[in-house]
Amino acid sequence: MNILSIDTSSNICGVSILNDNKLICKLDALSINSHSEVLMPMIDDAFKKANLNLDNIDLIVCDIGPRFFYWN
Repeated sequence: MNILSIDTSSNICGVSILNDNKLICKLDALSINSHSEVLMPMIDDAFKKANLNLDNIDLIVCDIGPRFFYWN
């Protein structure tokens, strides 16, 4: 199972791709007040580094804040 993980809960925006319990790719960027600008390019870069695309992803996991993508 390929998993795309997205973390926007702090000043560091993070993206990782895992295959079952094995880490395939992990990217982090300090992006104070700019997660919305760096997140999609980071996901694209992670896909390229892992030689995968969205069709290969079985599960997407993410947190819900408290940073810039929080909603009620």
